[in-house]
Amino acid sequence: MGVGALRCVVVNVTDLAVAEAFWSEVLGLPVIQSNYNGRFSYLGQLVPWKHEMILQLVAQPKGEEANRCHLDITVKDVDRAVEQIIRLGGTLRKAPSIYPRPGSFPGKPPVIDWAVMRDPFGNEFCLVSELIREESAAVEAVGHAATDREWRAAAGRTALSAPFQK
Repeated sequence: MGVGALRCVVVNVTDLAVAEAFWSEVLGLPVIQSNYNGRFSYLGQLVPWKHEMILQLVAQPKGEEANRCHLDITVKDVDRAVEQIIRLGGTLRKAPSIYPRPGSFPGKPPVIDWAVMRDPFGNEFCLVSELIREESAAVEAVGHAATDREWRAAAGRTALSAPFQK
């Protein structure tokens, strides 16, 4: 048993309205009542009331330092999710890739396709899609010297490859 349970995620932002629109659309969570209007916004469930994310208004934008925490968001299609996030005002930080890369951790097969994004305030978060066993095997069959693009194509995870037969 842990010391506690995850309550919610807090993200520092410099514009509550932009953050509400962006994160509500990304996570499919509605904006719910906040007792601290102008300082915090909540995203979550109205009935029963439960906040899952707090958007905290701060004066200074994020600098180049790394995040102290981030969100991992499960998606079905990383490429499609990247496009959606960009349309919503986010940016790509690290292009989609396979993890772990074949050969990087001996005996550990590739398990995810993922990308790192930034919200409109520079906060980083990951888009993650789990590979099925056959996709993982197809990636490993390409070999250790391939590129992310070749591994993702072998798994059928790019628009440039035929979808993997599941």
